[in-house]
Amino acid sequence: MLTKLKKLLTKNLKGFTLVEVIVSLVVIAVVMYAAIAVFITSGVKGVNVEIYTIAQALAEAKLEEAMVKDFVDATSESEASFSGDLIDYSYEVTAIYVSTEALDTAYGSATDYKKISILIRHPQLSNPISLESIRANYD
Repeated sequence: MLTKLKKLLTKNLKGFTLVEVIVSLVVIAVVMYAAIAVFITSGVKGVNVEIYTIAQALAEAKLEEAMVKDFVDATSESEASFSGDLIDYSYEVTAIYVSTEALDTAYGSATDYKKISILIRHPQLSNPISLESIRANYD
């Protein structure tokens, strides 16, 4: 008789138990929290990507500007800010004589090679953007 009653009760039951509903809500909540966290993080980093991209373009432009100068005119410039909409960005140009044996080390006297370094800074960049190139004197 007990088995008949059990069969009768379980035969007509459809749906989910309360435990299944609670477990599924917890799983959905965890997944939603992870998804929302990814979107929030990417939104914050998206601003930095724009700043980084602008800084990279400014560094490339400044390096190109320094590289097209005559060899003797390619000199260091102390830190200065850009103008207009780019006032938050600053740049610094460093030009040092180097030898072919040690391109990363400043050489004590004039050589036919200069290492041109560009640093671009912005308050929201944790590290400045840095580009370097070697300029040779072909004269």
